[in-house]
Amino acid sequence: MKDSVRTAATYDFMMRVLDHLIIKGWREKLWAGVRGPRVLEVGVGTGLNTDFYKDKFQITALDNNRSFLETARRRAEKKGKAVDFILGDIENLPFDASSFDTALTAFLFCQLEAPQLGMAELNRVLKPGGQLLLLEHVRTKGFFGRIIGAISGPLYRITGDHIARNTEATATEAGFVNVSSIPLFTRGVKIISAEKKRQNFRAQ
Repeated sequence: MKDSVRTAATYDFMMRVLDHLIIKGWREKLWAGVRGPRVLEVGVGTGLNTDFYKDKFQITALDNNRSFLETARRRAEKKGKAVDFILGDIENLPFDASSFDTALTAFLFCQLEAPQLGMAELNRVLKPGGQLLLLEHVRTKGFFGRIIGAISGPLYRITGDHIARNTEATATEAGFVNVSSIPLFTRGVKIISAEKKRQNFRAQ
């Protein structure tokens, strides 16, 4: 337990440093577009997005790391945020189908071993017409893209992060529609938005 708590504290410190330098502005842009009222954040980590939780939303926050989740819970309590924290995994979300209006993640899909399964689960738990928002490292083109492509393999072996995935294509393959993106950093980091396809009813 002490090791996991130490890991959570170390991770939280490193992410807060990165947030101070650049990422917090990206998180703010991500949350500025959120539609409610029922919002699911998957991969909440230590709760660094809680600054942007709006009181009008019913927020459920999920992570598969218990110590991270407890840190996030304490952070939310200090800020007076009402959040339902759930221990679970994106590949088998513990929610009924069509439960949420918006689902979002931040730098999660670059870590998944089976991103297609995670994307399919987000599609399942969203309501028809529901909103998907992702802040992600993604594959990009041009000179910078070639550099990222060259270092992505060694970086994965060191950190476990896939920084050159085509996450937009993964969203489309999972059945999402209206997939679009906003580049944030030399097109290698994007906010990706999409919608769950609405149900079509044929007249009898």
